[in-house]
Amino acid sequence: MSMGERIRRRRQELGLTVEEVSRALGKNRATVYRYERGDIEDLPTTALEPLSRVLQTTPSYLAGWTEDVDGIEGLLAVRSRRVPLVGAIACGEPICAPEVEVLEVEADLQCDCAMVCRGDSMTGARIYDGDIVYLRRQEDVEDGQIAAVSIDGELTLKRVFKVRDLDDEGRVIYRTELRAENPRYAPIRLGGPGETRRADILGLAVAFRSRLT
Repeated sequence: MSMGERIRRRRQELGLTVEEVSRALGKNRATVYRYERGDIEDLPTTALEPLSRVLQTTPSYLAGWTEDVDGIEGLLAVRSRRVPLVGAIACGEPICAPEVEVLEVEADLQCDCAMVCRGDSMTGARIYDGDIVYLRRQEDVEDGQIAAVSIDGELTLKRVFKVRDLDDEGRVIYRTELRAENPRYAPIRLGGPGETRRADILGLAVAFRSRLT
């Protein structure tokens, strides 16, 4: 396996994009692509060492001198990868959430992005104002699971339920109900005749990190 192939494979193992690697190195994406294609042969130590740090391995592994990706036999490597922190999500009234930065997470955490929680509507699930919630992108969830939901482009974090209901004429309809984990907040009911709001499930909450840790 060539050095370029090792660089590309290691980046993919960590779930990193070329953009993230180039930003961490302070180089442009074209340079990283050249590394991976093998266009730059015999990378100098000044390039190989920072690249190996970003890829959480050693220069020896990238150069093909060893197959030990972790570098030191007998020690357990702490693996991590980066996910975007895409602003804030409401634990209360829905709010907008522009992307702001990137976070390090454990490599085996199956998530695509993270958000900072704002408000107190999910305290019953031990999710408090300022906590970080990690999300896996998916368009649907099981009843009772906590998810990030977009309502007319604004985001909220709630438990999602599909509810069987009757309209004004007694016909069976199905609604989506977003429930807080705080009795101070009434459920948000979506769907049914006359509903004009657009609601989309953006992702399942798979983990959270307390602001106190």
